[in-house]
Formats: sequence, structure tokens, C-alpha cells
Amino acid sequence: MKVVYVGDNRNRGNFGCRATSTALSQLISKKNEIVGVVSGKYTNFDNGELFFHKIYTKKFYEKLGRIKNWDSLKTGFYLFARMIKRHKYFFSNFDFIGYDLDKSIDNLLRCLPANPNLKEFDLTQYDFDALVVNGEGSFIFATPPWRECLVEMMLMHWALKMGKKVYYLNGMLSDDPYTATNMKTIEIAKELFAKCEVVQIREYESLDYAKKYFPNSHIELRPDALFTWYKYINDGFNINNGRYFMGPSGATDSTFNSYDFTKEYICVAGSSSLSLETKDKDKIVMTYCNLVNKLKTLKKEIYVVEVCEGDYFLREVAEKTNTKLIPIDTPIIAAGKILANARAFVSGRYHPAILASLGGTPCVFMASNSHKTKSLQELLKYENVVEYPVLPSDEEIMSIVQDTSIVIQGGDETRDKIRNRAKELCDNAQTISELIK
Repeated sequence: MKVVYVGDNRNRGNFGCRATSTALSQLISKKNEIVGVVSGKYTNFDNGELFFHKIYTKKFYEKLGRIKNWDSLKTGFYLFARMIKRHKYFFSNFDFIGYDLDKSIDNLLRCLPANPNLKEFDLTQYDFDALVVNGEGSFIFATPPWRECLVEMMLMHWALKMGKKVYYLNGMLSDDPYTATNMKTIEIAKELFAKCEVVQIREYESLDYAKKYFPNSHIELRPDALFTWYKYINDGFNINNGRYFMGPSGATDSTFNSYDFTKEYICVAGSSSLSLETKDKDKIVMTYCNLVNKLKTLKKEIYVVEVCEGDYFLREVAEKTNTKLIPIDTPIIAAGKILANARAFVSGRYHPAILASLGGTPCVFMASNSHKTKSLQELLKYENVVEYPVLPSDEEIMSIVQDTSIVIQGGDETRDKIRNRAKELCDNAQTISELIK
């Protein structure tokens, strides 16, 4: 079949977005041709510096699009609108997306001449048979709704109206731990999911969630597509130092002289819910400095890993604690191998934890923006499922250090158990490709 792939997040810095988007694309391409791609760059919070207001006509947008240097002017108008609307910019008169999906499609088509960066959204341009949505972590039913969720539902609705097959794959379905369950979004999703060829979710809690809210849908459980990268992480090629594998921001003198991955080390990253937990950057930095310094008592090298744009604060942590940094622009396979060769990984990040697990690295988890770090432990069959707070107290940090010490002491037996389970999940995830038919 000819497929339009929605939610290809490889143009984001995030390790997980880059890795799992590629893995799912590889599975889709086994028996199908991807003829169009809607990237995550414009489905997410960054909507491409959109210029829109509901009062303008298509002719007006066409005139704007013909103005010389319109791209530069558009940026100015966009920033001005964001400034006057502040946090109420999205889902306002300045945004094409809303709960009315038909109206959202009309809004989008009307404003496209002045927003050519959004042209990839226009499904009428593709000769395709099916729409495949990379569900990943976008269907968190928060209040207010996640913009990414509504944009992807708009495209699903549009494809169904065109008589195309729709597949929702590699997804997580979850409440938001910080807000009320958004039943309005769920009701829209319920109607769409019931019309999908399949709704494939990636772990047990999402399965329970799907059974509760979407009982009339064709639900399938398969592990995350990223598990299929077992073959890349375990291909026998070792990364012994940072000399050849760091991206531009990691190309420092210390990269060449002191990054040694042949010695035992621990990796530390942030959580997907840090920005939801607090806006106090100083508190975040102080907490992670304390965590890193306490982990150093285990007498292992520590690497802080900037797995996402939200982990940018780790650069300051690295500087304050004299700790080595694995930057966000590290090539993704290299980053995966670094995580997979660590003695332990302390984090609240889902896909980086999968990369680590593919090599057998045990993880000590902090909470996230959903149930995902808890459910990943269940999927990997951890004996003790524990989630520490996003910003652990001094006492909780000591417990994290103790747990990290325990999993390291488990040695090869613990690592083999995790790696073997990851291989089972890899084999199961390979069957995602068979769902597209």
C-alpha cells in the first residue's frame, strides 16, 4: 500500500523521537511505500510560526503569501500574536486547530497560502491508500488538550472522510497526572478509533485504558517499535570513547581526552514531566546536582545525558558537578550504545530506557508525564516496580543511590535477564508490520 506517515519525529532533537520514529518507519516500509510524511515539527507545540486568524479569507492569505519577504514578516506577526495572547495562544482565534475537526480542516486549507511550511498537512496532495499515525506519546488526554493529539486526530478524520484506511500504531493512551481527564478529547478519539483498521498500543496500562474508553475499537498490544533496534545495539560494534561519535556541541577537548566507555559508568537523564512539576530551574538544577554528587559515591564515572530539549538544564548540572555530558546531538545509534553499555541508567525517560534495556542496562526510574515509566518496568518484568518523584528529596535520592548500587551488583545475571526480555519484545514488535494490510 501507499502510506502517508504522520508523526515522524526525526526532526526533533529528542532521542526517543528520533529513534522510535525511525524504527516504526522501517517496519511500515517492509511491505508498503511511504509516499508522504507529516513531521512532528508542526504537529507538536511548535506549529511552524503559524499566521492565522479566523476572520481572514483565503484570498487574503493568498495575497499575504505573495508578499516579498513574507516569511520574515510572518515570524514577526506570529511572535506578536504569541506575546499578546501569552499562554492562551493555542486553541484561540489565532490557531487553526480545535475540537471541531471539519472546521479545523477548512481553517488549515484556507490559511495554507500564507503558511507553506504546513503544506505537508494537506492530504489532498498525496496518492495514498492508508494513513499511519505514530501514536508514540501524543495521546495523553490532558486538560486543556494536547495540540499534537488534536492535529493528529484531524488528519485521521480527514483520511477517513477520503475513504482511506487509518492505522494508529506504536501508541500510548494515558491520563495526565497533573490535570483532569479530558473526556471531550476521549469522545472524539472514541469515534475515530472505532473506524481505524487497528489501534496498536505498546504496553499493558495503555491496553487497560483502551479497553475502558475505546471498547469498540480493534485493539492490539505490541511492544514499542524501538525494541526492533535490538539488532543495532547488539551488532558487536563497541563505542569505546567519544572521539568519533559526538555531535557538534560535544566536540570539546575533554571528548577526545577523557570520555572512556570501557570503564564502568552510570548514565543520568531527566524526566518528561520536569517542566510540569515546576518552572523553578534553580530547584531542578540543585536537585540534579545533589543526585549526581550522591551517585558519585558509588565510585563509577557519571555521564549526564541530554536526551531531550527539556534536559538542557543538565548542561549546567554537568558544569557545576564537574561531570561529563552526552549532548542531544549525539548520533542516535551511538547514544543508544552508550546507554546500553552503562552499568545503570537513572532517568524518567521512556525511549532512552528502552535503548538502555536493549543492552541489558538496568534502570532506576523517576516518574514521567504519564504512566509510561511504570508500565515499561512491567513490560520488562522488573521484580520491583518503583517510580521515584521527578524531583526527589534528599531521602529519596539516597534510596535512588541504594537501588542503583543494588542493580549494579546484580551484574551479568541482571543484565542478561533484561537483555533476553528485550529480545523477546523485539521479536514481538517485529509483527507490527503485519498489522498493516
